[in-house]
Amino acid sequence: MNYRIISCFLLFHSVSWAQSPKEQQFQQTVKEVVRAFSTQNKTALIPYINKDIGIYQLDKVGVFGHYNHLQSVSFSDQGYPQVLFTYSKGVKVLPLTYAKLPTWNCDKEQWSKRGMFVDTTQTNHLLSQTCKDRNRFVPDHIPTSLIKQVYSLENKSRRVVVADSQGRELVFYLSYINRKWYWTIIDNLSSDCSI
Repeated sequence: MNYRIISCFLLFHSVSWAQSPKEQQFQQTVKEVVRAFSTQNKTALIPYINKDIGIYQLDKVGVFGHYNHLQSVSFSDQGYPQVLFTYSKGVKVLPLTYAKLPTWNCDKEQWSKRGMFVDTTQTNHLLSQTCKDRNRFVPDHIPTSLIKQVYSLENKSRRVVVADSQGRELVFYLSYINRKWYWTIIDNLSSDCSI
């Protein structure tokens, strides 16, 4: 009898601590995307780019946030916006920490903490908010249907912030689409304090 109770107890705890295949796939995808940026290997990123969605690249043009919608990435093209992909060259693959994301401090020009972070308790809507702000202040004419589409994409995405000890950074989003994690957004906006 005691043997059965102990076996059930051990089985319960081993199952409760095991990661789901979805979470294992997420962690592996994070490592592969960071490694591809670190080594500037565009071929390694191809499996993580959804052909129907592509990549949204966030940056700043003038005083306003801006986005580009791309179907591929290049680390050799020194023209805008592709040159922004080279800024993460050499970024380190670090242990993934599930915690509140670091924030960028413009005065210190650094992230509030170092490491590789994901916060699964928060959904970030920087891309859709950038679209709304551009319509309001620039004014652009980004269709409401596109804003809803990217908002929906953000709802199935996780924002990952990598800030290594050498001051290199990489901020990107992975989206869970058809039971696979895809790289869909890269953020070159959050740490840009230019005016």
